[in-house]
Amino acid sequence: MAITATQEGRNLHLHVEGLDPFIVKPLPGEAGYKMTEAYLSTARGGGDQLEATLALVMAVDGAVHDPETDQWTPVPEEERTNSNRMGKELSTSETEDVAMAAFFWQTILGAAGVSIYLENGGGVGGHTKALGALVQRLGLSPLLTSPSSALENLIQLQASIPSTSTPEGGKKPGRQPQDRLPKKK
Repeated sequence: MAITATQEGRNLHLHVEGLDPFIVKPLPGEAGYKMTEAYLSTARGGGDQLEATLALVMAVDGAVHDPETDQWTPVPEEERTNSNRMGKELSTSETEDVAMAAFFWQTILGAAGVSIYLENGGGVGGHTKALGALVQRLGLSPLLTSPSSALENLIQLQASIPSTSTPEGGKKPGRQPQDRLPKKK
């Protein structure tokens, strides 16, 4: 089931077939920065899973600021309209798609992040593309945040290593290892 998104005024409307839209209100910039920082810290192995979960709750349902501690936290549970609906109305894969679309919309990518995520099929593929775009936009090293980028770099490194196979129409290069030499009769 495909999830689609539209921006109506300042709000993001995420549409899941057969259901009322999930309406995501924009976070204040400071809260969006905290949410992005917490999620990326976890993605690169430095944060804990609870921080990433709270970042997604903030993305979907909003955040409140505590002036005494100068910290942003998710809205109280009773105000988590989208999260509560997601738990009751959506499958786990639909929940992931709604939460991640909301997350990328709340980052510096905005609507472009949502488009990248959804146009690449959501899930792992959409997340990989949108996270890559976010990392690039923030000017971060992809090696710090994306295992797939590390794999791509390794593949490129291996591609630059000269081949040791026999050149076409020529002799084998250099001396063969002992176990490769022809057996003497």
